[in-house]
This record gives sequence, C-alpha cells and structure tokens, in this order.
Amino acid sequence: MATFAKFHVDAHPDAAREVLHTTLAQQGYRYTWENPQHGLAEKGSKVKAMLLGAFAMHYQYALRLDANPDGSHTVALALNNTGVSGGALGITKVRTQLDELYGVLRQAYTAAGTLRNSEVG
Repeated sequence: MATFAKFHVDAHPDAAREVLHTTLAQQGYRYTWENPQHGLAEKGSKVKAMLLGAFAMHYQYALRLDANPDGSHTVALALNNTGVSGGALGITKVRTQLDELYGVLRQAYTAAGTLRNSEVG
C-alpha cells in the first residue's frame, strides 16, 4: 500500500497541473494550491470521518510540482493524513486510495503523451 506516488513528465507546469486537476476532479477530489509548487487534494469530510470512522472516509493528499534541471517536471502525491481515525480499516483505505489514484494518474499522463516514468511506494 502506497504512501507516495510520483510522475516524471515532459510537460510545462501548467499542462502537468491541468492533467492532475482534471483527473482528481473526475475522482471526486477538490484541490487547493498554497503556491505554484505545493497543494492539497481532499475528498470526503474530516468531521464525518472523526465521528463515523471508516464509515465516512476523509482522503487528503499533499500535492507537489517540482521542476527538474532538464526542463521536465515531477508531480508527486503523498499521504497528508493517515486515516487513523478510521482505525486499521481507515489506514488501509487511505493507502489503497492512493494506489488507485496512482493508476488513474499514470494512465492520464500516458494518454497526454507526457509520462517519462512513474513510481509508487
């Protein structure tokens, strides 16, 4: 089960971010950026997750967009919450969801023709 997902893409930062935004929105996520490099993707309700545990999940992933020296970019998602409010099942769901996002984003960047390689771990 994943704690991070990285995508090395040959794309302008705006194009890399657009694929990320479109894909996350299709999966029901809302996202915010605190600056051009760091953001947050969320799905579900933190309050409901605290009250109902694994029955009402809250997924939250840190987003990062970094430039590489060769002009390519790295798009990364990482756990921003552990899912511990949902117990062992919640932890598993948060990590499994990241695995699923990895697959969907890998497919989206491949379809855009910009994916060099990707990594999940």
